Amino acid sequence: MTLKNKIIDVIRTSMFRYIMIIFGSLISSAAFARFYGFTTANITTLLLAALMIPMFRAAMLVKNRKINCISIFIGLFFTLCNFMLKYEWLTFQENHVGLYIVEFMVGFWLFFTAMSAVLLDKLRDFRLNTPGKEPPLNKRLRFFFASAGIMFICWLPYFLMAYPGEVTSDSIHQLNQMIGNEPLSNHHPIAHTFVIKFFFSIGKAIFHDDNRAVATYSIAQMILLSFAFSYLLTTLYRLRVKKVVIGAVLVCYALLSYHGSYSMTIWKDIPFAAFVVCYSVTLWRILLHMQNDEKKLPLFEMVMLFIMGLGVCLFRSNGLYAYMLTTLFITVFCIRKRKWIMLGVSGAALVVALVVTGPVYSSLGIQKPEPLESLALPQQMIGAVLHNERLLTQDQIDLISNVADFQGIKEHYNPHSADGIKVYVWENGNEQYVAEHKSEFFKLWLDLGKKYPQDYIIAVVYQTLGYWFPDVQNWVYSGEFRNDNMELERVPKLSDETCKKLDDLRNKYSTFYFLGLFWSIGGVVWLAVFMMGATFTKQKLPMLLVFLPVMSVWGTLLIAAPVFAEFRYMYSFFSTVPLLCAVPFVTREGILSVDGASAESPVPSADAEQSVSDSADATAEPAQSAAKQK
Repeated sequence: MTLKNKIIDVIRTSMFRYIMIIFGSLISSAAFARFYGFTTANITTLLLAALMIPMFRAAMLVKNRKINCISIFIGLFFTLCNFMLKYEWLTFQENHVGLYIVEFMVGFWLFFTAMSAVLLDKLRDFRLNTPGKEPPLNKRLRFFFASAGIMFICWLPYFLMAYPGEVTSDSIHQLNQMIGNEPLSNHHPIAHTFVIKFFFSIGKAIFHDDNRAVATYSIAQMILLSFAFSYLLTTLYRLRVKKVVIGAVLVCYALLSYHGSYSMTIWKDIPFAAFVVCYSVTLWRILLHMQNDEKKLPLFEMVMLFIMGLGVCLFRSNGLYAYMLTTLFITVFCIRKRKWIMLGVSGAALVVALVVTGPVYSSLGIQKPEPLESLALPQQMIGAVLHNERLLTQDQIDLISNVADFQGIKEHYNPHSADGIKVYVWENGNEQYVAEHKSEFFKLWLDLGKKYPQDYIIAVVYQTLGYWFPDVQNWVYSGEFRNDNMELERVPKLSDETCKKLDDLRNKYSTFYFLGLFWSIGGVVWLAVFMMGATFTKQKLPMLLVFLPVMSVWGTLLIAAPVFAEFRYMYSFFSTVPLLCAVPFVTREGILSVDGASAESPVPSADAEQSVSDSADATAEPAQSAAKQK
């Protein structure tokens, strides 16, 4: 017998299984204890180990290879997030640093891998929708407007509390650009500024009052957002998703206070979220049609794909880059599936966006965003090196000094926000020098990274930790009201007592356990990663395309986000979460179209056959055991 066969035989024994269960429980509980700072005599560590034993036992019984493989990657992602949060503390230990790191990595990896395997195995046969005939068009339209109306009514108190709407510093810049008090700039998407101007002009023409003109835009934005969410809800309704699930999604959209507060806040992030939701839902609908082997894709979906894709590109600067990345994967998919119309529509939206943001904006004299706006992370890396008083060559010092005072840049470094250095350079330096000497600054960034890699890693952790670790919170609601150069005034339409109660209500997430999870940026990213794993194990691989828009937005924020945890930047992600949770568990199998034609059942995959085989084996084992006893 070869050594390999001997090892396999040992692994298959019950004794080895029990040893792995105990080892996984002990090292995972030790990792959690180290993470939360328990002493070595804290009995809670032992209790954690005991509670983990059933989970590791269940994980050892999972035989589906696809689930086991994807669980390893999910576990690795969650482990890296925990490790990076403690990176500085771990790497600066004088004693036992190697032991602590191994304990951390192995303990968390085993725990999250086992947890993911158990959950994915339990969800393997879970389905959110039921076979049957989809609702007719007239019922879908009634449902669409009814659900949108419910959300609008539930958001109305926030609008009345902050009448005529939330006008922040970002908002007032766009309003002043709109009326000509400031030069047009794409720092805030000019497409959004034009939309504001359109509805503001309507309100101004009717009411002859700045307050009511702003209120006109606020109401239009509330309608837009409610329609976007209702588009998802109606899609779920059409797919015969269970009523309790649709009701839960509607309650989340209607009652979670950030939806109500943001619906009337004049920020680019809100219409951008509406476009991302609709674009992602449209992608999902197209992929579901393809699962039925439909040769011709519906015209409605193609039109929506173009319009929503264009909106994603034009309503946030990072939206254009996120759409580019998404389109790259769509291109590969369309070429393989020979879906030339879908490829053409996606490409057309990108080409139009590039033409608009390039030649069209230039011909209109619209200023481009400042160079440092998209360089937050590299800026913070270099800033950390300066702040830590590392040794630089005179040439490097001179290069940085051409942008702004060297000492001033060093003093304005804030590990959690790029705005410190950025605003200092805007007010006291020459930001354009960076744009004109990109290659020199790229070399500077590389050279300092080679020499001081740990400073770079710690800078990345501090600048981005809110976007990948769940237990990090920052402000959510602005609370300011600006009226620079405009006749604006906050005039609440509710009593002071009611306004105070409503404001207190929307901040309850910071005091009630579990409720705060609905506000957790890192939490929704973890949830999305898990749902991607569930989609991979339950659906065909192309369904992962639905996750690409929000994951691409998240990826661009890791590079360009100026603040460590800015909720509004991730609002599009939060708005799309119900869709991401539905994708793995909704199928068109057994759904009858309105004309009575049955949706075709998908061809069983190798994994499905393996799953059936596993189930058959599991059923046969008790029978065989009973036969032996007889």
